[in-house]
Amino acid sequence: MHPHLFPTIKLCLMIVTITLIHFPTSLLADNEQYLTCEAPFNCGNLMNLGYPFWGSNRPNYCGHPSFQLDCSSNVPQINLTTMNYSVLEINNSSRTLKVARTDYLDTICPAAFVNTTIDNNFFSYTSGDTNLTLYYDCRTPLAAFPHLAFYQFNCSINGTNFINYYTQVSEAFLAFSYLTGACKYRVNVPVQTDFPTAATNDAAIAAIDSGFMLGWNATNSQCDTCLKAGGLCGSDPTTIVYGV
Repeated sequence: MHPHLFPTIKLCLMIVTITLIHFPTSLLADNEQYLTCEAPFNCGNLMNLGYPFWGSNRPNYCGHPSFQLDCSSNVPQINLTTMNYSVLEINNSSRTLKVARTDYLDTICPAAFVNTTIDNNFFSYTSGDTNLTLYYDCRTPLAAFPHLAFYQFNCSINGTNFINYYTQVSEAFLAFSYLTGACKYRVNVPVQTDFPTAATNDAAIAAIDSGFMLGWNATNSQCDTCLKAGGLCGSDPTTIVYGV
């Protein structure tokens, strides 16, 4: 399946239906599709990308439906279960990408307090990730509990200033907040384990903006076999044909 060996170049595509379950298979495509998907593409400041990613001028059949990139700015974005992330790095060898929540970009006072979500069908957290837990609208001062590793910060919620805290020791703090009703909102934001020890707003913002790692899995044995044979993987989300 090497283009220089055959007059008709063939492309292995993963047939994917837009359902909760994706059914992969293979089919033959013409030279134009193969050549389109064979060439790597650039998206913002990320270079030489390929399957399962697609976006910009790269057709959707070259990638996987859940891996569309928004390439309209210098830092690409990806949407996972309605949550937007900046894509900071993509490593094809380890099948990982580093992402950061766009709603927390340069701030720890977002417009809405929403927990981090990912598509667990295709993405997974890595061992290097840990949660930075932010508590908002805390009505009970916690200065009397020095054994808890929490740090105070201020946010204006609906025009009113409230006391807020963040911590990486979420279990102890969570138990306390639930027992006392101390805080109204709780948001977990993954960060890398090398979170700075300096208790400042800037340190927390920097940790969140630095992102966290996700592993991805968009292939199966058919796709891997196709790749080893010199083909390419892609998808056709409009078909319901499972075998060609």
